[in-house]
Amino acid sequence: MSLTVYQRQVLLNQHKILEMLSKEIDDKEYHKMMQEVYQSGYAYDNFEHGPYKDERSEEDCKFVYEVINMYDDLYFYWKSNEELKSNVDKYKVMFSGFDLNDGYEHKLYSFAKFLIKDLGKFHDTRELLESGELRELNSHGSGPGARGYRLMLSKFKKYNDDRMKREIKDFTIEEFEDIVNPY
Repeated sequence: MSLTVYQRQVLLNQHKILEMLSKEIDDKEYHKMMQEVYQSGYAYDNFEHGPYKDERSEEDCKFVYEVINMYDDLYFYWKSNEELKSNVDKYKVMFSGFDLNDGYEHKLYSFAKFLIKDLGKFHDTRELLESGELRELNSHGSGPGARGYRLMLSKFKKYNDDRMKREIKDFTIEEFEDIVNPY
């Protein structure tokens, strides 16, 4: 269901009022989060809607979610496997973010930032960001970009399905390197 900008603005204002009236910290945080959702225009099945015409589609939000989740998984496998650590550079398994100078990717960046920084999702990526090992979520065009992430996701899903059918559930070095080197 799509809402008009006016309808979304009304819902944004309602969450502002509810935040002020709430006595519970968790309720206040929820209403504050929903204000960000409406303010920034995130549309995903976990959220209601947003007030600006430049709404993030459900498809884009799902894509961002899957990309960061993939990187969390890759980093987890990498750090728990000495063979992977010695064959794959750490920066290859760290989410490099989206390019803020790209007309499409800047929209993805804001949702990624919201998920990681505001909602505290994606444990490993969030910890890398908080520790300073991952400097920021703006790739400045130096990461795989949306096209590369799509290729990586496709490979990741295929290899993930393959490894679940095997007795030994680990990725092979070849599979892992193919995922992190999308081109």
